[in-house]
Amino acid sequence: MARSSYRYPLYRMRHKATFSLVKSHQNKMGVNTNEPVKLFDLHYAKVNLTIMQRYGTTGSTLEHSTVIAIRHNTKVTEPMIVTLADGIDYKITNISSNDDNYISYDLLTLNKVTKGGGGANGK
Repeated sequence: MARSSYRYPLYRMRHKATFSLVKSHQNKMGVNTNEPVKLFDLHYAKVNLTIMQRYGTTGSTLEHSTVIAIRHNTKVTEPMIVTLADGIDYKITNISSNDDNYISYDLLTLNKVTKGGGGANGK
């Protein structure tokens, strides 16, 4: 029987993240826009990857990702946008879910959301 190897003391869950979904709606000008709609806030702990884990992601799409731990929550799904305590928006790219017992944690892999403005140069 596999057991969860990660546990986070409550003092590490001191940061608060806002979870949102991007919804399409019409603005006052009648133009369809995609805007994040806040759903809920959760506390999280920052997860520090080991040197081997960082080395393993070099050159992959996960190279510039961030990992956080939250208490297990079935409301968290992959297309969500997460705004961390630093005010930066991230997209959930992977959820390592664990619901072994009443004190279970999920690890969320997040990639920074880039706000594009058009062409290849971002102009």
